[in-house]
Amino acid sequence: MTQTLNRRHFLRNTGRLGLGLLTASLAAPYVAKANATQLRIVSNPGLENATLNLLMEKQDYLRQFGANALIVEAAGTSGPFDAITAGVADICMISGSNMVLPRIAEGAPVKIVGAGMRRCALTLFARSGDISTLTDLEGKSVAVGPPKGLLHMLTVQLLREAGIDASQVHFIDKGGNDECHAAVVKGEVDACCSSVSHLNDNDGLVTIRGADMWEALPRCIFQTAYASESALLNQHANIVAVMAAYGSLYEYLMSPAAHDAFFEARKQVQKKFDNSSAQAVWNFYQTQQPYARDLSLTNEEINYLQDMEINLGNLTQRQPERAIADMTAAHDAATLIR
Repeated sequence: MTQTLNRRHFLRNTGRLGLGLLTASLAAPYVAKANATQLRIVSNPGLENATLNLLMEKQDYLRQFGANALIVEAAGTSGPFDAITAGVADICMISGSNMVLPRIAEGAPVKIVGAGMRRCALTLFARSGDISTLTDLEGKSVAVGPPKGLLHMLTVQLLREAGIDASQVHFIDKGGNDECHAAVVKGEVDACCSSVSHLNDNDGLVTIRGADMWEALPRCIFQTAYASESALLNQHANIVAVMAAYGSLYEYLMSPAAHDAFFEARKQVQKKFDNSSAQAVWNFYQTQQPYARDLSLTNEEINYLQDMEINLGNLTQRQPERAIADMTAAHDAATLIR
């Protein structure tokens, strides 16, 4: 009874999960072995995620690899992880969160299974002429979202690797990427950590030299994919098919061939289409190639993420790889993508 009530409460709070059935096919390598249970792929409903979800549907990769899967939505940065631990979703492929490792360490029955976006699609913005370098941030206010959240953690790591004392910077919680950016435009803070989607904005802001995280933090994996231990145990073939589908989507997305499909998908999911924002994201995909078709992570990459969490105080010590990660499905999926 308690489990049922908790599930109902979760569904109410997330606006009832569901984007729609995407696939089921009888003509792909893993389908003969696949569990009849449908794999529920969860993401939060942000613009970038919604664009990828629609592209996945339009390009039909899930069907091509025989995945019996359903994409559902859960709002908020912790929404996908909460959905998995509540038993209403099985795997998250594209909604990264820095609290995944700490919650696994606390005992959540979840494991990291691979990577989403590998390169950090974030940079620091400031008003033109105010701040030029990372050193100039000392004594200044920087909008980064919640304390110890993703934007805060990555900004601290950026400063740490640049040899700058982060304690000399005043971090301000202004919410998500867009809210942080808007706070600088309004003059409420001196700088912010925000998305590459703002690189083409005509708002008087410029990027701070040395703050492009895709270059400054090359060892950092921006998004991890994670799944419930139950799904890993009972739906291996389905997870393999899903991961192969996402690897194919990422490869397609980083190619010029995806241009028209990407812009069309973004127009469909964005209430008021912003061409400059879409172009900034597209340029990032093409020039930085932030994804990989092989979604597996190395032990070194996982330990780098753990060390960031430790430095910020979200973790007390490294956990052994076998306790927090399982790359079996990612390795199997990589063999399916030609």
